[in-house]
Amino acid sequence: MFDFFFDTADDQYIRGAWDKASKHLDAGCIRGITTNPNAFKKIDAHRLTEWEERLPVLCALVSELRGDDKGIVYAQCPNSNMSAEEALAYVKHISQFTDGKTKIGLKIPPFHSILEVVDELNKYAETNVTGLSDCSTALSCLSYNVRYISLIPGRMEEQGVDAKSHVLFTRKRMNEGKPGSAEIIAGSMRTIEGLKWVCNHGTVPTIGTRVWDKIIDDENVLRDVATFGEELVSCSGLDFSPHVTAINTKLSIEFFNQMDDCGKSAHKDFLNR
Repeated sequence: MFDFFFDTADDQYIRGAWDKASKHLDAGCIRGITTNPNAFKKIDAHRLTEWEERLPVLCALVSELRGDDKGIVYAQCPNSNMSAEEALAYVKHISQFTDGKTKIGLKIPPFHSILEVVDELNKYAETNVTGLSDCSTALSCLSYNVRYISLIPGRMEEQGVDAKSHVLFTRKRMNEGKPGSAEIIAGSMRTIEGLKWVCNHGTVPTIGTRVWDKIIDDENVLRDVATFGEELVSCSGLDFSPHVTAINTKLSIEFFNQMDDCGKSAHKDFLNR
């Protein structure tokens, strides 16, 4: 059985999905919930105060489902171009909005200025570098003390990028390096088949409503999903990095442009607080 994150800020949706999924999936496999400005936009939460109100609710839900205080809810910087000082101020602020059990994590862009202050950010919330669309950028982030590096294979495959090779090469190099606590998150899941291969490729998937709808709609699918991750794909034989092209870069740029647009009101609120 694989570990996963719910990828939505809709607590009622999570409750409904888990009510069906818990017949076959174990609550201990719930790492937590991951959000971003787009996830908040989908539930009509645009202002910083709305994010602040929603985060403790999500934390309480994770505590309830897991039955302990080991889960996490990830919030993202509302703007990818925040300075290091702004990111530090943001994490100090947003890390307060918990239920007292489940902690808040911080999703950050793979920009040097932010990565340079990861150790400071980690004092308030563990960090997850998000929006990664190539193995080279992902591996470079491991030079810093981040908890997760998040590739976006769903979006990559939509653009014809061989996401599997990037995930596998990243995993191979991580296995060959010095032991660390960092893990690979696979985000932007689009299909059940995509979920299956990221689980079998040794990542922690984030599962949004699009895929949850497919999982809980069919008891047979739900039963099959419970077996994902049992057959780990070998990453041997990948001696050279897969090609990194302008498409990879474009994907990450588009990802952060979308998030920045969705988070513009919350970012303005934060700067004017």
